[in-house]
Amino acid sequence: MSKKLLVFISMIVIAALGYSLYYLNQYHIENNDEAIQSNLETWLNRPHGEEINPTVLKMEQLEDTTSHIILFQLDNGDYGYSRLVKGVNGKFKIDIAGYGTGFHHSSYQVIDTDKGKYMILYGGNPDLEVDHILAVAHTGEYDFTFDVSGDKTFLQFAKIPTGVERPFPADLTFYDSDNNEIE
Repeated sequence: MSKKLLVFISMIVIAALGYSLYYLNQYHIENNDEAIQSNLETWLNRPHGEEINPTVLKMEQLEDTTSHIILFQLDNGDYGYSRLVKGVNGKFKIDIAGYGTGFHHSSYQVIDTDKGKYMILYGGNPDLEVDHILAVAHTGEYDFTFDVSGDKTFLQFAKIPTGVERPFPADLTFYDSDNNEIE
């Protein structure tokens, strides 16, 4: 074997090992409540400033994607979400998180996944006043109805149709069980 070929093969092996180590270090969160809770706290407290203490309430996989969404609540009562992405090693990494809720203790986000865009609706319905929520894109390209009746906290999602050019922003309208708009 020529010396050049041996050097080339060695460089490929070293690059593959380096990438493997990099990948494994990114996807390091075990699939258990304690590891997810701990890593979410670390993520939300970057850079070190005020201390944010989330409590994980729910975790849902977005259909057959590699994305899992966490619903959490902060000490001040605000709700938040975080996306965990599952790697080929079966472990997770956090890539986005946000918190703060608006009208009726709820909020939404549109996220990209490996299988398309999804609208994530999250929040609280502590008095069970809200029966369902209508989400309508500003462009009119889609609308979804989310049934939150009976849920004191909710984490729901809907896949945004392919071809929607501007999935964000959307208007949320809240309804009671008699289909009256809640203002």
